[in-house]
Amino acid sequence: MPAGTFISRPGMARDMAGHFCPRCKTLLPPDRSRCPHCKEPSGQTAVRERGPVLDPSAPGLFPYTPRDGQITIVNTIREALASGRHLVMESGTGTGKTICALSGALEHAFERKKKVLYLTRTISQSDQVMKELRNISRKRPVFGLPVLGRGKSCLLMRSFGEGDAISPGAMSRMCEDMKRRAGKREKGGCPYYANLLASDDSMFLGYARRDNPTAEEFDVFCQGTGSCPYEARKLIMSEADVLVLPYIHMLSSDIRKSLFERLQLSADDFVVVVDEAHNLIDAARDEESFSLWVSELDGVEAEAKQYGRAWLAKGVDVNRLTSTLRDIIQDAANSQCEGVLEARLGRRFLEGRIREELGLSDEELDMLTSNLRNLGETILEKRVKDGDNPMSATLKLATTLEDWFRASDARFLKTVSASGGGGLIASCLEPKTTLEFLRQCSGVVHMSGTLQPLQQYVDVLDLPRDTVQRIFPSPFPPENRLVLYADDVNPGMREMRADPTMKKRICDRIVGLCNSTTRNTMVFFRSYEMLKSMRPVLEREIPRNLFWEESRSRDLAEAVQRFKTGRNGVFFTVMGGKVAEGLDFPGEELSLAIIVGLPYPPPSLVSEELKARFDKKYGFGKGWDYTSLAPALRKTQQAIGRLIRMETDRGAAVILDSRASRYEQQLGATRTRDPVAEVRRFFAHERG
Repeated sequence: MPAGTFISRPGMARDMAGHFCPRCKTLLPPDRSRCPHCKEPSGQTAVRERGPVLDPSAPGLFPYTPRDGQITIVNTIREALASGRHLVMESGTGTGKTICALSGALEHAFERKKKVLYLTRTISQSDQVMKELRNISRKRPVFGLPVLGRGKSCLLMRSFGEGDAISPGAMSRMCEDMKRRAGKREKGGCPYYANLLASDDSMFLGYARRDNPTAEEFDVFCQGTGSCPYEARKLIMSEADVLVLPYIHMLSSDIRKSLFERLQLSADDFVVVVDEAHNLIDAARDEESFSLWVSELDGVEAEAKQYGRAWLAKGVDVNRLTSTLRDIIQDAANSQCEGVLEARLGRRFLEGRIREELGLSDEELDMLTSNLRNLGETILEKRVKDGDNPMSATLKLATTLEDWFRASDARFLKTVSASGGGGLIASCLEPKTTLEFLRQCSGVVHMSGTLQPLQQYVDVLDLPRDTVQRIFPSPFPPENRLVLYADDVNPGMREMRADPTMKKRICDRIVGLCNSTTRNTMVFFRSYEMLKSMRPVLEREIPRNLFWEESRSRDLAEAVQRFKTGRNGVFFTVMGGKVAEGLDFPGEELSLAIIVGLPYPPPSLVSEELKARFDKKYGFGKGWDYTSLAPALRKTQQAIGRLIRMETDRGAAVILDSRASRYEQQLGATRTRDPVAEVRRFFAHERG
């Protein structure tokens, strides 16, 4: 049986008998530290994870006995918001950035009758916010509501198993149609919305005010009443003091506009907290980027076959358009991507080729895309009416073509890719929507445990000149953490190609370190490809419980749970992956981190373009610092940060990369010739 593989054994059901969650009474497996339903800590772990001691005498809304520096952070947040300025802050492990941000932002908001919009990247981060709000509520009642999009909370889509496959626009149209039918008690209406209409709004509001539930808890409550969680949130969100929102609710202009209209908010009515802010820039670029792949044209042709031939312009029907687009994309991929996966396209490349191939003027091309959109909307309406999957490939193609024609070279890099049969990609370089929104806000807190260099963040987001920048270091004892780097190996791609022995030497280092201890260990690779290439040797040479993060693993949550609750485990993952950021491994859940190579981003046309722009705008050399060095150091610090999550934690990190010598100060690392011996001494000293 492969290492890290588990099967149920006879009698396991009997072993589980009597283990119930103290909060929701769900039956618990004996090795679970938290309830899989409501996330409440269980057993001995509950005692350890209850966290800071509640202290009614603490200043302001801060609910705990404050650690050194925490009230300073709260006051810094209050002062920045009071002056209407942006605050960009790095808040190290143990500073309690979530509770500090909530306390400071709420004290400011309550005085001015404002709302707090708290942006998170993941649902697990929103769960932590709700936990802290429950404790703040012991000092002063506060109502927080975690908001999810339709795709995450629509019970009907969950029953279909199609929530992630349907575009937000298509889902919105389907939802509005089914709500209309439910309101008129017509066939095909949404049963969950019908139940909501028959329910008392105060039931949902009372529950949310009283319990400050997590997103999952609120969904479960609504499901128990047979009502739609998405619509229930919309009914009560205007009453909330704190709205915990995914990034997309602020990054998407359409979603943000709809939200603000429902809440009747203007720029002076709220303050914003951006958690894990180092992710915001890439998330904003991703939100405004888009693509068109040859494979997507098959769906358009299938719709033309199903719904009949339709003319878009003189002599041009849907099939002629898709055939022309397929030829244009594949010809560009074949002629321009020789020896590479991606190539830059010239200005107005696609518009020019379509006009040339189809014999259209600019006005006729505009009419073609308008007719294509009308056709797509008609198809979507028919599909919704007939109860079919509420998607239209034709409408998606029309939207993509319109976006492509509008996308300026000043903000987008347009390329052709040879991957996946060929495709066109418009990569956003300057996220205009996000920048405009942030400039309108009267106060924003941007925070992360790894945000340095702060000036880079300010520059790239083009924040105001009076933005406040602060660094709050971890208050935990520095002797509890050992960070080393080995200068005899270099896992860079160029170095590994030049030195055939490098891969074996790196493997030997990993094996030696893993076999030097029985403490839970995590090995962070710079890429999935490197992890995969070294896996056979590591499986053979390391006789411990081994766990692996695959790029498409469906069992990751279970593997992480097994690793956390067991001992003598080694978890192999990648920097910037799901495990390397956002998960806590307190106490003995993780003691040793092995970092295999500084994770410089791979070269790409987008990174080269950004590098050139930053060099021109901020000075030569800033381009590489901003596009390569800063992301690599942040990911490395995030991996190291998995070690120390509590004041009593101790942990060691070893960076297997000689290039770390250039960044000793930023990483807090020292050189070692014998990492195995130093790691053993560190843990032996703990026993002494």
